[in-house]
Formats: sequence, structure tokens, C-alpha cells
Amino acid sequence: MADLKKLMLDEIRKNTRIQSSYIDETEELIDTGLEKTDDNLTAVACAYLDEKGYRRRVDNLEIAKSKILETSEGYDTIIVKKNRIVETNIFEKATVAELRDALEVCLVNTIYSIHTKIDRLTNKQYEYKVDYVDSLKLESERPKQGHLGAEEFESFEETLNKRAAEGWELDKIQNEPKGNRVFLVFKREKIS
Repeated sequence: MADLKKLMLDEIRKNTRIQSSYIDETEELIDTGLEKTDDNLTAVACAYLDEKGYRRRVDNLEIAKSKILETSEGYDTIIVKKNRIVETNIFEKATVAELRDALEVCLVNTIYSIHTKIDRLTNKQYEYKVDYVDSLKLESERPKQGHLGAEEFESFEETLNKRAAEGWELDKIQNEPKGNRVFLVFKREKIS
């Protein structure tokens, strides 16, 4: 039979709005037992650089050596600092009733999140932007480099891609009633 407490703990851990654990980080001094010789110091510094993912460059090696010597001051052997990280589960010793209460909070958070998403879907609001262009130019109409107007040319695709990068989508294209210009109407959802 499934362990009810374990199932409840798993569900609580899945919820991102509830902190189910905390991390305790402590710094420890570890005695390597190695004498303070240049070879030993270099070996420990190289191991430190490898562990941290640093490149074995001369400047990195010298910095690591100086830090290790600073930590080892007053000792006969090489001492290194290590961070020990312990993660503690907050709900590990909780009763089933306390876990049930935490699950109810998870349920309320989930329902609120669903409500917010449904509200956003049903009550969408948009903002609009209108661009005026003299004509819609295709990429195939682009003048060759060095020709007059080549720097100012913007194709319809470029305009659409530029606005899309800003979060706009094309809503409609409309010709000016009296004239040759074209209106490009863009819209994007207002996020509140």
C-alpha cells in the first residue's frame, strides 16, 4: 500500500509557492595533512581550481595559492576551506493533519492560479499601434547595395519581424481612403 505521508510530501514539494525545505550552508576548515611545500600547495591549488571549474592559468593558480596560504596561517599543514550544504525538509516531521493543511494551501494556490488564467483569457485587453507606410515592399524589390534608397529600404517582412520582436502582432492592413498610404495596425495583449 502507498505511504500516504510520502505522497502528501511529494505533492507539497511540487508546489512552487510553498517552501518545503531550507538550506544550511556552513564553512569548514579541512586539514589535508600535507606539509606546506610548494609542490603540495600547487597540487591543492590545482585541485581547488578543478573543483570550482576555473581554468588552470598562472594567475588563477597564484590567487588560489595565496588564499590557501592565508587559510593555513598558524597551522603546520595545508588547510582548505570547504562549504558544506545541508538541505532540511521542513515537513519531514509533520503530522498527517499538518500535511493535509499544507495541501489545502496548495489547492487554494492552484485554484487562484487557474482563476487568474481564466480571467486573463476571458477579459483580454489590447493596446494598438499604427504604422503608416507608402507601400508594402517585398524582399525581392530590395535595391542592390550602393544604389539610391538601399539604406532606407524596409521590406514588409522586416517591419513584421521588428514589431513581432517587440511583442506586437499584425491585426489588419488598411489602405488610406484618400491617398496611397497603407495603415498597418498592430496589437498586443496588455499584461496587468
